[in-house]
Amino acid sequence: MFCLAWAGYGGWAITRRAPLFALDRVIAAWLALAASVVTTVFTVTVAVQRGSGVTLAVALAAGAAFVAVAVLLAVRAHFRRAALLRRTRELSDGGAA
Repeated sequence: MFCLAWAGYGGWAITRRAPLFALDRVIAAWLALAASVVTTVFTVTVAVQRGSGVTLAVALAAGAAFVAVAVLLAVRAHFRRAALLRRTRELSDGGAA
């Protein structure tokens, strides 16, 4: 499912023939976050069913790392987009004065 989402998003971005903008980074970050959360939940569920403490610890550690990186990228993308929108407003207001 996530592979199809990435492929669809990538195909759409390529066919636009336009540079990637801040909103594109936000969308990609949310896709990454959703994929990492679902993958972590699935991996931890499988580890719990197998009953191995080591496997569960590794699944939790790896999943937490992936989710943390995805959250960091999503927050960074949102801040960058907000900064660019602020700059656009400043430039459009400054030009009218």
